[in-house]
Amino acid sequence: MDPAIDGPQNTVLVEESHPVPTSAERNPRGNFYEVVKTPVTKSQWLDAAPQHNRVIKMVNTKKLNPISGRPVGYKFTPAPTQMLLAQPDSIQSRRAQFAHHHVWVTKYKDGELYAGGRFTLQSQDETDGVADAVKREENVENDDVVVWNAFGLTHNPRVEDWPVMPVEIHELQIKPADFFTANPSIDVPSNRNLTSRLVEKEGCCNAKL
Repeated sequence: MDPAIDGPQNTVLVEESHPVPTSAERNPRGNFYEVVKTPVTKSQWLDAAPQHNRVIKMVNTKKLNPISGRPVGYKFTPAPTQMLLAQPDSIQSRRAQFAHHHVWVTKYKDGELYAGGRFTLQSQDETDGVADAVKREENVENDDVVVWNAFGLTHNPRVEDWPVMPVEIHELQIKPADFFTANPSIDVPSNRNLTSRLVEKEGCCNAKL
């Protein structure tokens, strides 16, 4: 994703929710938690952390939402899928560095379009992929940033996969986060279910047996 949230200069925030230890000062009843937001300043990788409700936000820090006062942005939650199982010294692992982590944050570079580089299946090592981009340690705060999300499926065959393997669904949901001033669907006109049909008195469903 090459976000352009109200302009080309964007910042990636890692948002997490953490419990706060019980104390008379901060959490006397023990039911308080805090939201921790950490900006990504240099190109790096991140992993999913459902235990912290880790959310990746792409925001424009120079544009504030007039209602919340927070930077306008969009967010997604990286799916905590299992990453590559090949050993680090294997060819498969060396040429698929992108499959070692869930999220990569890099600075935009012309022609850098493939997470695994241009020749993933024709090389011994990943070349010009996200791992090399992260090694550049470039500034990605208030800049033209690119966010890569890697997720996959560990497929252990079962009888039901033959003769045709059923579908496995993975989704990346990108949602506005303080981008609008209200729910944009509020003024969508309502409509009845066009597939519904009125059962008439003499219809088949009312026929007496």
